[in-house]
Amino acid sequence: MYKFLTKNGQALAFGLGVLITIIFLISVLSGVGEFSALPEEQQDQTTIFNFGLSGAIFLTVVAALAMLGFGLMQMVTNFRSSMKGIIGFGILLVIFFVTYSTASGEPTPYIQGAIDKFEEAGAVFTSNNLKFISGGISTAVALVAIAAVAFVFAEIRNLFK
Repeated sequence: MYKFLTKNGQALAFGLGVLITIIFLISVLSGVGEFSALPEEQQDQTTIFNFGLSGAIFLTVVAALAMLGFGLMQMVTNFRSSMKGIIGFGILLVIFFVTYSTASGEPTPYIQGAIDKFEEAGAVFTSNNLKFISGGISTAVALVAIAAVAFVFAEIRNLFK
């Protein structure tokens, strides 16, 4: 199966994506007239887009499961060469936990407006939620900065090679 997926996996994934897109477009285009005729207040209650959303969610779940499954299979069958990835993931976790631990958990005025909108819909925000969000954002910023520095150093190193 591995050789089959290596040879045909991208074509199969692309074909499945195209098939779902075509079915979605047919279902939307066949009902766009009725959708446009609905009053604006009722347009959010239509089911015209459900197949597209379900298809996108399905493909995302399948891709995530395949990524995890093949990643674990690769790690088990070739553990020694997987050490760089495991170490990188560990460093990513360390960066996240450092930024999570240093986050205050207090909302800024800008964030408070977003929290108010979510709480109107019934969501509950705690300081731990805010610390998790702040830690995630700080981790993303740190990774972008690390990538930029690595890019600059790699270009400088290649200049002298």
